[in-house]
Amino acid sequence: MPSTVPTHPAAVLPLKLLSPRLFDGVALVAGAASPDVAYLIDGSGLPVWPFSHQWRGLVGWCLPVAVVLVLLLRAAAPVVAAHLPAGGVLALRDYGALGRVRHRWWVTASSALVGGASHIVFDDLTNVHIVLDIAAEIAGMLGTVGLLVHIGRRRLIRAWHGPAPVVRRRPRMFWGTAALVGLPGTVAVLFLPAALLPHTTGVRLITVATLALLAGAVAASLCGVGRRRPSPGGAVAVWTGATAGVGVDRSTRQGRMEP
Repeated sequence: MPSTVPTHPAAVLPLKLLSPRLFDGVALVAGAASPDVAYLIDGSGLPVWPFSHQWRGLVGWCLPVAVVLVLLLRAAAPVVAAHLPAGGVLALRDYGALGRVRHRWWVTASSALVGGASHIVFDDLTNVHIVLDIAAEIAGMLGTVGLLVHIGRRRLIRAWHGPAPVVRRRPRMFWGTAALVGLPGTVAVLFLPAALLPHTTGVRLITVATLALLAGAVAASLCGVGRRRPSPGGAVAVWTGATAGVGVDRSTRQGRMEP
């Protein structure tokens, strides 16, 4: 299953649905993607692959990579989500709430390991034959889309973690910065070593898109440093550079801790 997104998350997202408190959903998905992050440096000569797809690499590669991804995704989630379309079956703006959740360290670590292990297991099972690989690819894509629609329709993110923090939208700054990073980055990917390998270029393009959104979040956040504005409910959105512009209602103090 070479497509990190959206095939591999289908194997682990059901765990979050079954036990929201026992699993960190962001870490599950980040862990499931972590082995393929090694494709970013294909052609460099560094001995990262196949280490990233081996059991000994689960702790040596997958865990630290997944933890870094979790930290980045949670920091940027409120600002990025605020600039995504409102409404719809996916309820994308609800995902801003992920920035205010702090799971216990062992919940995040174990979820990341489970995600990484699921990737290795499914790769081993589906690489037996090309037909099985293609079938798993299609099933994974359909499964992930179906799970995200279910989460969105039921508003499960809001049910698990409460409403998203109040964030002032700055669409011109956000999308302008994202384009400045994403467009040249996409062109550069085509000229990197091993660019002819579909899985390598695919992972690199996903990474460029992620970096573009992160850059947009940072730029939009810096515009609001030191500013405050009342929220519809009377709470105050606090803007600080340390939190990359994540607005957290004072009523929640430091955010919501999930056991």
